[in-house]
Amino acid sequence: MPPSNNALLRYATLDECLQRRARRWTFAELQAAVAERLDAQLGTRGKVSVRTLREDLKNMRPGGSTGYEAPIAFSAEQGYYYSEAGYSIFNMPVTIEDLAVLHQVLRTLRQLQGLGMADELRELVQRLELRLSYQERLQDRVAVQFEQAPQYQGQQWLKDLYAAIGAQQSVWVAYQPFGAEMATREVVSPYLLKQYNGRWFVVGQRHGRAASVFALDRIQGLEPADEPYQASPSDPATWFEKLIGVSLLPDAQEAVVQLRFTPGRLPYVLTKPMHASQQVRETEHGPVVELRVVPTRELLTLLLSFGGAVEVLGPAELREMVQQELWRAVAHYGEEVT
Repeated sequence: MPPSNNALLRYATLDECLQRRARRWTFAELQAAVAERLDAQLGTRGKVSVRTLREDLKNMRPGGSTGYEAPIAFSAEQGYYYSEAGYSIFNMPVTIEDLAVLHQVLRTLRQLQGLGMADELRELVQRLELRLSYQERLQDRVAVQFEQAPQYQGQQWLKDLYAAIGAQQSVWVAYQPFGAEMATREVVSPYLLKQYNGRWFVVGQRHGRAASVFALDRIQGLEPADEPYQASPSDPATWFEKLIGVSLLPDAQEAVVQLRFTPGRLPYVLTKPMHASQQVRETEHGPVVELRVVPTRELLTLLLSFGGAVEVLGPAELREMVQQELWRAVAHYGEEVT
């Protein structure tokens, strides 16, 4: 089991003391130094017990549970000290097991760089990569591959919107929907950043109007506003519990969507549910997948992506919408390509 944060802080404090070989460290002095550090950083307001400190020294020594193999020695004349000059638990080389973990973590960190929420993250990744570049014991083989974060057009707004949500700061948003000739500018109180299907959206209250969802790639400008922040009366994250996608339809009613999949497609849907409400009902004609959701354009798009592998049994309005879209698709293939 990995050591706790308190234990790591104690080990670091002991390491710092034992490196100072010019000073004679008694057990009581080490105990006092560790207690002072814990109080300063964690506000413990207590002492470190004799038993705890003895266990820490034991765990740091060769054969101890930490793996530090620290050369901790003791003599009546010198007290506690490192018998190896220049030793520190932080000088330990990165092991091959550590490298395997770090290489995979680096790939995850690269995904977060695209969010633009922490400029320091880029420097951190570069430092880690530089450190790992000097280790030649591990071949750079990919064991875990994530979807690469694309250079999304609206990602430059993520950092400012994230900060505005945290600070409860209203903002001016210049927004140009697809098909609009120019952007319109209005004040928005942002509530939530949400990603769906590789795109980022911000959910917020439009001042003087209803709450809306804005695609970040359609935002043309963003700046702080002087108007008071309008807090949400409920948790915006719950607004999407009955939805597939990001379309807010306050007046729409939840429906039971019934779907019949082909035997070849059904296992994929069962192992990767389309929605948290997904259930399977056995019928005389085979399994029927049921979703309790508000019908949205994103749901329609998802159903169409299954092509002929799904039949919408209900509700009737959704079945008709899917049928009409499929007829339109078939019509494209009734003429020769020119």
